[in-house]
Amino acid sequence: MKHLLRLSAEHPMLPKAELEAVLEGEMIEYCLKPFCGLSLLESDAQDSGFLKRLAYTLEAWELLGVEDSLQKLSGKIYDQVGDCETFRISAKKKIAQKSGGILTKLGMKVNLCSADVDILVFEYDGRYVAGSKIGLFRDFERRKAQYRPYFHPTSMHPKLARCLVNLARLRQGQSVIDPFCGTGGILIEAGMCGMKIFGGDIDPKMVEGSRQNLGEYGMIADLKRADARNIKGCFDAIVTDPPYGRASYACGPAGRLIDDFIVCARKTLDIGSYLVMMTPSEFDIGHDGFKTSGVYDIRIHKSLTRRVWALVRN
Repeated sequence: MKHLLRLSAEHPMLPKAELEAVLEGEMIEYCLKPFCGLSLLESDAQDSGFLKRLAYTLEAWELLGVEDSLQKLSGKIYDQVGDCETFRISAKKKIAQKSGGILTKLGMKVNLCSADVDILVFEYDGRYVAGSKIGLFRDFERRKAQYRPYFHPTSMHPKLARCLVNLARLRQGQSVIDPFCGTGGILIEAGMCGMKIFGGDIDPKMVEGSRQNLGEYGMIADLKRADARNIKGCFDAIVTDPPYGRASYACGPAGRLIDDFIVCARKTLDIGSYLVMMTPSEFDIGHDGFKTSGVYDIRIHKSLTRRVWALVRN
């Protein structure tokens, strides 16, 4: 399949890294390259479902064709989406009028409000390109912490939580644990991607709050009051946001807590599995047992930058 993608520009590396991580996790062979301000993805995927997992891909189209004339391109569009009764074209005015006129003569109807298919058409390097839009159903804002039954001001934005889950290269049905689960934001996003979800927190109020929040979205997780330095079980990935920047009342200074946690994580994960976590930007992680797959600094506001680590067990 071929797709045209518009990646978010809010971070220089993270949108592409997230996309590539999902492709690798789904074991999809691919080639990704720039194309007229978009990204052209050629892959052996059988459908477009994997795109709906992505947090930092804003828009996506299945490529319908590239031709040297609008007449040829419109014919190719009709061949692939002609079973749809209505259409809407996003293009410059003259292109939209000409291509839309051809499709209308072929029997399709224009509907600017609720078309069966949205078609992107543009000119690039002397040729014409068309794609049919894929609905990505963005609803991260509706899942923000203030809209959940149990609120805590330190909760991560759902879009970032989804990205962390995706960086772990998991497939539907695999298991993930967040041993610092807090109010459950990471687990909610993992559950929506079809993963088996497990969580723990040393604060029993957080465990109960996480359970309430997951229940709001119809999810059931294995949640326990537990110390992240003593994880029990074996999981396909760990995705978490430890309580850095302050001392945990039960675990001591944050730096030592993270060091001890990583030692435990090494024992919990199989070779090739991922630990994805956040730290303050000044933290440096260098532990035997893991190699760094990616490091991404995210500026939260003028006085706070967070660092995302994607670590693979070796």
